[in-house]
Amino acid sequence: MAKINVSPHADALWKGIGGHFDSFSEIIYEFIDNIISNYDKHKSSFRAANISIEPVGDSILKVKIEDCGSGIENLQSALRLGDVSIQETPLNEHGFGFKHALASANPENDAWTIYTRTDEDLKNGQYKVIKAPYEFDIEEEIVSVFNTPWPGMMNNSGTIFEFTCSKELFDTLIYDGRGNPGISKCLEFLSWDLGYVYSNIIKEGRLSLTIFSNKVAYNQQVAAIEPDWIGLYKPREGSLKRVLDENRVEIQYKFGEVRKNTTSKKHYQRNMSTSGLEIRINGRLLEENLLGEVWGIEQHNKYNHFLAQINIISENPNYLPKTRTSKNGIRIGDKKILDLFKWIRSMRDKPPEKTSKEFSERELIKKLKDIKEQTFENMYKKDSLVENEFEVYKIRKTPVKVDLYVFDGDKITLYEAKKGTADMKAFYQLLMYWDGAVDDRLEPQLGVLLAENFSEGVKDLMNDFNQKKDANGKNYNFIFRTWKKEGIDLE
Repeated sequence: MAKINVSPHADALWKGIGGHFDSFSEIIYEFIDNIISNYDKHKSSFRAANISIEPVGDSILKVKIEDCGSGIENLQSALRLGDVSIQETPLNEHGFGFKHALASANPENDAWTIYTRTDEDLKNGQYKVIKAPYEFDIEEEIVSVFNTPWPGMMNNSGTIFEFTCSKELFDTLIYDGRGNPGISKCLEFLSWDLGYVYSNIIKEGRLSLTIFSNKVAYNQQVAAIEPDWIGLYKPREGSLKRVLDENRVEIQYKFGEVRKNTTSKKHYQRNMSTSGLEIRINGRLLEENLLGEVWGIEQHNKYNHFLAQINIISENPNYLPKTRTSKNGIRIGDKKILDLFKWIRSMRDKPPEKTSKEFSERELIKKLKDIKEQTFENMYKKDSLVENEFEVYKIRKTPVKVDLYVFDGDKITLYEAKKGTADMKAFYQLLMYWDGAVDDRLEPQLGVLLAENFSEGVKDLMNDFNQKKDANGKNYNFIFRTWKKEGIDLE
C-alpha cells in the first residue's frame, strides 16, 4: 500500500487562507489582538502600539504595525498555521491570526516582513527578520543593530509587522460607492473602528494605540467609542457569575436607550445597522446588531433606540464561546452562546418596541438635575437645592410632584418637562405647580416649560397668564426653554 502526499503548495495555501475579511479594519484587528494578548499575558506596564500607513504612489499603501511587547520567542510556532502551542490569552485561540491577515492584505505573497526581538535579542544587539514569501521552510535572518538599525520607533523589545496592500482594499474602510474617499478620511474611519471594537480595552488602559501617516499629516491617538446613553431599561446594568455550558464565567451587561453618537459617524448611530445587541469577550467586540438570533425578530426602526451590551469575561478559552477562525464573529450554534441567549431572554423577554416617553423624560430630568447640581457646586452655592418630583400642595394632603424644583439660594424655579412637544395641557401642569407652591407658602420666581417644540397657541396662553397675578399678589413669570438651551442635546 503506497502513501499519497497531500501536502498543499505553500503559495496556494497562502491564497486560500486570505480573503476571510470584509474590510481593511478586520485585517488590522488580527494584529491588535496579538498585541493586547501579549501585553495581558506579560502584565506589561507600557502598552503602546503604533500603526503607520503611508501611500506609495497612487495604488499601493505601506502599513507598519509596531508594539513594544516581549517579541516572538518561537517564530516556527508563530508561523505554523493552526499552532496554538504559544497561545497567550483567548485572543489567540486559533493560531491563524496574523497569517490570515497578511494573506488577505498581500495575496501575492511578495511584500510582507516581520521584525521581532526579545529581551535577550535586545541585550545582544540583534533582532530577527522573516520576509515574504510564505513557504514551509522559511529563512530566519538574524540582524545586528550595529549593521542595520532596528526599524521601529520604540527602542525596546517588540514586534513589527510590515506589508503593502492595494488602495482598493484600504478604501473598504469607507465603502459608500462614491469614489475615492481620501486617505485622511479612511484613517479617521479606521480610528473609529478600532475605538469601537476595543473600547473597553482602551478604557481599562490595556492598550494605547496611535495611527499616523507622515505623508498626509495625520497623527491621532485612538479613543474609545462608547454609546451615549439616555437611560436604562430593565435589567439595567450589572455583573454576575453565570454558567455557560457547565462553565462559570462573569457576564457584564447593560440594557438601555441611546442617542446618536457624535464622536463617530459610523457607530452607535441609533439606526437599524448599529442598534440591537452586541457581544464582547474580555472587552473585545465579537458580534453586533443582533436581534433575530436572540429574540427571533427582524431589524426594524422601532428598535433603533435600543442597545444591549454583553461582555463575557474569563481567562480560560475553554469557558468562552467559540469564535470564527478569522475572529470576525461568534459561532452562533455554539452551546455556550445558546445558553447566553437563553439567559438574555430570561432577563428581558423582548426589546422595547419604541422609546417610552415617560421613561425618557424621567431620565432626561435626572440628567438636567445633575447639570444644575454641578453648576451650583462649581459656584460654591451650598444653600442651593435641586430636586426632581418635588411635592407641592402638601398642605392639602394631596401632593402633586413637580418635574424639577430648583432653588439657587435666592429664587425658586419650577420645571414642567416634555421630551417632544409641549401642548396646552403641559402649560396648565406648570401653572398647577406654581399655584401649589404658593399654596404651600413658597414664592416661585420663574416657571419653565421645557420641551423640544411647543404647540400652536401655548405661547399666547403663557403671555396672557404672565399679565395675571398669583395668590401671593405677584405676577406669574413663565418662559419657554428647549432641552438644547439647557445643555442637553436630544439628537
